[in-house]
Amino acid sequence: MRELFARVTLFFIIFSLFAVTGQSQIWKLRRYEMSGGVGIVNYFGDIGGYSPGENLLGLKDLSLNSTRPMLYFGMRYKLYEISWLNFNLVFGGLHGSDIGGVNDKRGIIFRSFLVEPSLRYEQAIINGRSNQSYLMMKGRDITSFTNRVSVYVFAGLGAAIFNVRSIEDPFNRMKTGTKGTLSIPVGAALRFTFDPNWDVGFEIGPHFTLTDYADGFSSQYSKFNDVCLLTNVHVIWKLRTSRKNLPIFRL
Repeated sequence: MRELFARVTLFFIIFSLFAVTGQSQIWKLRRYEMSGGVGIVNYFGDIGGYSPGENLLGLKDLSLNSTRPMLYFGMRYKLYEISWLNFNLVFGGLHGSDIGGVNDKRGIIFRSFLVEPSLRYEQAIINGRSNQSYLMMKGRDITSFTNRVSVYVFAGLGAAIFNVRSIEDPFNRMKTGTKGTLSIPVGAALRFTFDPNWDVGFEIGPHFTLTDYADGFSSQYSKFNDVCLLTNVHVIWKLRTSRKNLPIFRL
């Protein structure tokens, strides 16, 4: 009897160890993700804006008239269950106007087209484990998720390209044309898991540029480089991973 009990106990211990190991490796079944979505761009620079004494954290510089649309594309590789490398490509617009702001008399209005590829590191701080979705995919009788929501932060390095155009420049002080600079995107995001194949994401974060001419203008009173605030909603397609650790582009 004791020998039978010992064998049964040993069996369950070994089975549990294999189960835990298997569960911990399930995330490797889908290491690649593709994403695409839409969003908005808000610009913070020398054109437009309010004086620092009247402007809490730059919130008054958020203007609906200066908000422009953007397209977002991404390719993500899962380094581990809670960390990713993400290559992004953004297309968007920028707009700024002195009219109605602290520099109303200067009268400059500009617009610009933005292209920014970047590579960033992402780290989950709340991980919505999708292990059960993979088990459901493999035919197990499990239909619910333990946690549908993930929260992560990110930081990276990009190359921002601006095509600056002048709309109004009464004193001919702008430097228009195509300009390039490095950018540093940082921010936070949410992910909502719906099934083994698809997630929906929301991201927001400032992209700090290393130039004061993203708007084609700089003054002697400028203390900081130009910043773009990017916000987007996107769909995430989780690709299956082959035995050679390559993405499989089919559902």
